[in-house]
Parts: sequence; structure tokens; C-alpha cells
Amino acid sequence: MSQCIRRAACAALLSTALVSSAFAAHAAQGVPFEALTAAWTPLQSRAWMTAAQAAELASASAASALAPSMAALLQGGGTQSGEAVISEFMKDPAAVADTRGEWIEVYNNLPWRLNLEGWTLADDSGSSHVIHTGGVGVLCRPGRHLVLGNNADMTLNGGVRLDYVWSGFSLSNTSDSIILLSPTGGLVDRVAYTSSAPWPSAPGRSISLQQSKRNALDNDDGANWCLSSVPMHQNTTDTGTPGRDNDACP
Repeated sequence: MSQCIRRAACAALLSTALVSSAFAAHAAQGVPFEALTAAWTPLQSRAWMTAAQAAELASASAASALAPSMAALLQGGGTQSGEAVISEFMKDPAAVADTRGEWIEVYNNLPWRLNLEGWTLADDSGSSHVIHTGGVGVLCRPGRHLVLGNNADMTLNGGVRLDYVWSGFSLSNTSDSIILLSPTGGLVDRVAYTSSAPWPSAPGRSISLQQSKRNALDNDDGANWCLSSVPMHQNTTDTGTPGRDNDACP
């Protein structure tokens, strides 16, 4: 092991120890976790995220084993934690094929950075994909969006810049569900949509959540969604705002 690597490893371990010690001391005094993390240095933040990622990734393989029983588990309901919510999705692009142009936008509701490494994207039929980048992380800043899709090539996917590419998962043009699970299998958010009222539906237009309804309860109601209206860019007629605040609903 090189001297540089040894130094980096020691620095990370020391920072993690300091963070853990400080967290324990402040927790005993009733200081909220987010208040403590707001004062962390970049090194402390990276060390904590690295430790957290390691714990999550240890259970990522277990999350993939949930697929056979996932439909039975989630169709029965359950509490949605809502730290991240599904805020927009394109199920039926018109400018490109569905196999190239489907995408989902996720909004970070937390006051701190969110890492989707080890999370599972699933539907009620049992199809699932474990989000995995080899530990690099799929990070989203507070109050920002991540865009997940099935093709990263912007010349083929309709000009959408993706933050992560899934495989083995797709969106039905009629009725389907989009489910986010934490690395431990906890239900974070679930949106079950249809192609009939109150759900909006039209080829080439993303389904967009009202910004005032960005929580895991309100986004269950199709009446809180609308068709996007602004073209994604100047070279397409398909509409949507992937990675940006949504169009205002009429």
C-alpha cells in the first residue's frame, strides 16, 4: 500500500472516529443530527457517507432477494418514509422509443445530501433493479432532483441528461407502479398510476407532480399530477422538466 493511500485511509478513519464521538456527545445533549452535520467539514462528510454507504451496501444484495415477495408485500400498503419522492416520470415518449426514452425523476425532501446507492427501484409485478455504482454513490443535494432512466445516450433518449441508468425495469403506458425501497427494504415512496382519470396520460408528455405536493402521501393521488407543458429542449416536441422544478399545473 502506498504512503499516499495509507495517509488517506488513516485520515478517513480518524475523521469517522471524530464524527462518531461528536455525534454521540451531541446526541446526549439533544442536538438534532442535521444541526450537527451542518457544521461538518468536507472530510467529515465524506467519511460519514463512506461509513453509511458501507453499511447500506452490505445489505444491498439482501434487497435484491426481496423481488419474489415484493408484490405481496407492497400491494398490501405500508408506511412510506418519504425522504425521497417520485416527482415526475416519462412513461410514453413520442420522439423516441420507450426502450430508450423512459425516465423517472426523484426529489430529495431531506435537509441534507441523499445517497441512493443500494436502493431498489421496483414495481408491483416483482420487477426490480438495485441501484449500484460500485460504491461511487448516487448523490442528490437537499431540495434537488435525480433523474433515472433506461438510456444515457442523449442522442438516442430524447436529449435527457440522466444521473443513473437502470436495467431490467420499465414503465407501462397504461397502469403500473413506481416503488423506491431503501437498502434494508423499507418503503420510501410508491406511486401507482393508471391511464385514466384522475391520472393524466398522453404520449410524449411527462407526468408531473405539483410542487406543493412533493411528499409521499400527496403524490399517491392522481389529482395532484398533471401533464407537463414545456418542451424538454428546442429540438423536440416531447415535454417535461427532468432534473428541474416542474411546470405549474393548471
